[in-house]
Amino acid sequence: MRPARLLKIAAAAAVAAVVTAEAWSLAEGYRDARVCLDALPAVEETGDLVVGSLARPHDLPGVFEIGYRVNDTVDSRPGRLRCAFGDGPDGLRHLVGMEFGGRPIGEARLYFLERFWLGDPAAVRSGAARLTNDVPPLALLAAIVGRPHPSLIGVLLCALLAVAALAAGRFAGGGRQG
Repeated sequence: MRPARLLKIAAAAAVAAVVTAEAWSLAEGYRDARVCLDALPAVEETGDLVVGSLARPHDLPGVFEIGYRVNDTVDSRPGRLRCAFGDGPDGLRHLVGMEFGGRPIGEARLYFLERFWLGDPAAVRSGAARLTNDVPPLALLAAIVGRPHPSLIGVLLCALLAVAALAAGRFAGGGRQG
């Protein structure tokens, strides 16, 4: 096999690996952000909720933090919810921890929240009726994407170098190579 052809195959494989891994990470980030947003009305039981920020702390990649306001008939107050996600013993992604009002939620309450609130589409829809999401689309996307894994950045750079080498060879040769 000619080196140029092998280089093309390697570049295509590297790009495919990066795209697949990042697509999986993006889907996982979206799911985690959605679960955290869906859980907010369950822990904040009264008033209308206006979400103003959604972020993923840089030092905690499996955590989403929601900043919101509760508007009820008496007053308006700020709030913060943090949701931690991880892989469970069954290999699936789970809500493994939650901090509400600066205090962690106990394991029993977390279990009931995941099982009976998040597991019930009607309950999630009823909570969504009280939820207004004012997070700008780019901020939402940045939170969902998070930080790419350093090895993926390395693979992407290698793929870009391979493509650049192919392009340089094509232009230097003056004709079609392949």
